[in-house]
Amino acid sequence: MDCSRLRTLINRYCAGEENWVDNRTIYVGHHEPPPGAEAYILQRYPDNRIVSSKYTFWNFIPKNLFEQFRRIANFYFLIIFLVQLIIDTPTSPVTSGLPLFFVIVVTAIKQGYEDWLRHKADNAMNQCPVHFIHHGKLVQKQSRKLRVGDVVMVKEDETFPCDLILLSSNRSDGTCFVTTASLDGESSHKTYYAVQDTKTLHDEQDIDKLHATIECEQPQPDLYKFVGRINIYHESNEPIARPLGSENVLLRGATLKNTEKIFGKLCLLRH
Repeated sequence: MDCSRLRTLINRYCAGEENWVDNRTIYVGHHEPPPGAEAYILQRYPDNRIVSSKYTFWNFIPKNLFEQFRRIANFYFLIIFLVQLIIDTPTSPVTSGLPLFFVIVVTAIKQGYEDWLRHKADNAMNQCPVHFIHHGKLVQKQSRKLRVGDVVMVKEDETFPCDLILLSSNRSDGTCFVTTASLDGESSHKTYYAVQDTKTLHDEQDIDKLHATIECEQPQPDLYKFVGRINIYHESNEPIARPLGSENVLLRGATLKNTEKIFGKLCLLRH
């Protein structure tokens, strides 16, 4: 066993599983690399569905009761109520049971209504139409049906439906301007850059002909940390590898500004 392999195992099992990060390889547009490139390995990723709600129709009552009785005050009055039911006491169980029942019911109604609003917001976001490239043409489908590897087109003033690697824009230098006010509160425009070898791809046919893979780390909680590389394959030459950083990643929820349109590849899924 070589030293690098031994070091990886030590970091994984001694430093903690949560500190060990694996890599993922993503095929742009779901194209297989040309002959002579790395073997095509089909990988499965979750879809782009957003779920911010806490409850479903089936688990609302047991889950809500469990969460409410985790509170010390509610649990205390529940014990008092049960003791009054079991043991003959001078006070009626109604004196402690009725207020507890009222608090539990009102809290459940309030939390159920708030969760229903979250379900509505999730459905509106998941059903939002998104344009992506399929066989050299722009096709529209719902945001929740996007898959890792899809190439998406976003127009000015639209919100990015997922985390994207910027491939190109309508600007000749391959840059675009983005506001991240919904993510970090900053309203100033930030500049993001396309890879040098893909910034000249301005239409659907050119993007569809691109054969490339992206190697990157698994999704991280830090929005502004990203390490990866893109391998661009040509028919006979060796693949061209270019580094990728946070300046190449368009974050979900940010808004495109002062740029007519961009093409980006769905790379990360942060839920």
